[in-house]
Amino acid sequence: MILAEEVNELWKWPNFLLLAWLLGYLIRKHGAPLLTTRSQQIRESLEAGEKARAEAEARAAVVQAKIANLDRDIADFRANAYADLEREAERIRKQTEAELSRIEQHTAAEIVSIGKQTRVELRQYVAKLAMDLAEQKVRARMSQDVQATLLNNFTGDLSTHAAGSGGSHGSQHV
Repeated sequence: MILAEEVNELWKWPNFLLLAWLLGYLIRKHGAPLLTTRSQQIRESLEAGEKARAEAEARAAVVQAKIANLDRDIADFRANAYADLEREAERIRKQTEAELSRIEQHTAAEIVSIGKQTRVELRQYVAKLAMDLAEQKVRARMSQDVQATLLNNFTGDLSTHAAGSGGSHGSQHV
């Protein structure tokens, strides 16, 4: 008779083999697609990581290039700003010179005009003074006899003149 222990020992290996085959079958059926899917996800993640790393390196290179050119850009900006400032200063300088020239011309014209006006006023004043002086001299020399003689001479001249032009006037009308 075979003992129960020996029987159990005999079935251990076929049970183990059956269990191993069943586990292998289940792992192959369900585990392989799971492992394939997981390895595909890992591969895609690695590719995405590589792509992201490449993009980050490209961005870093662009940033490094910008940083490297920053000093040159700042120098160019300063040079352009200085040139613009010089051009604006020159424009203002020319504009100021033109305005000063215009003011000088206007002032010179005004001085000439004032000079002419002053000469005219001076001539009028001198003429008035001369008339006043002549009037004073005439009044000083004028007496009743001189006035009467002047009046008679004047009326005589008027009569002679009226007679001479009246005859020719009258003949023109006829």
